Amino acid sequence: MTSNRIFVRPWLIGLVVVASSCSDPSPVGVGPGIPGLLAGKVRVTAPSFVQCSPVPYDSVSRVIGPAGGWLVVGANVLWVDSLALSAPVNITAVAPSDTIRRVRLHPDGLQFKTGTHGLGAVVATSLDNCRLRKNTIPRIANVTDSLALVEYVESPAAAVDSMLVARFRTDSGGWTPYFAFGALHHFSNYAVAW
Repeated sequence: MTSNRIFVRPWLIGLVVVASSCSDPSPVGVGPGIPGLLAGKVRVTAPSFVQCSPVPYDSVSRVIGPAGGWLVVGANVLWVDSLALSAPVNITAVAPSDTIRRVRLHPDGLQFKTGTHGLGAVVATSLDNCRLRKNTIPRIANVTDSLALVEYVESPAAAVDSMLVARFRTDSGGWTPYFAFGALHHFSNYAVAW
C-alpha cells in the first residue's frame, strides 16, 4: 500500500508565513518590501527584447483612484481596474525613446487589489513598427533598471484583451493592429520581450 503523504520542510513553512503576511500596508498599497522581494527573482539570463522603431520620450502623470482610469504614455497604455485602488494615487509613467518598447511606472511598488473586472491593472504596448517573429507571441516582462529579467507577467484573459483593444481604438482615435498585454500586480519597469 502506498502512502500519499507530503513532507514539508520547516523552511518552506517559514517562507509561506512570511509571504502570506505581506498585506496592503497603506490605503494605496505602496509596499516598501517589493524591490527586495524582486531581487530574489531576477534571472541571470537576459531576455530577448522585441526591437522597434524608437518613439519620442514621453512622461505623463495622472491621479487615478477607486473609479479606475487610463493613462497613455508613448506607445504604452496603462489601465487600472475600478476598485483596484482604495484611494487616489498620483501615477507617473515614463516611456524612454529606445528601440525596446518599455515603460517605468511610479510610485515604485504600488500594489493593486483585484478590481471589478477581476484585474488590478493592465499595461498594453503597441507593437506597431516593431520587428515581430512569425508564430511567436511577444510578452510583457518585468525588468530591472539595467533590463535584467525579473519575470514575465501574465497576459489577461482573451475577453479582457478584446475589451481593452476596443477601448484603445476608441480612445486613440485610430487602430494599431497588435498589442502585447500584461496584468500588473505592482508598479516597476516593464518591457516587451520574447
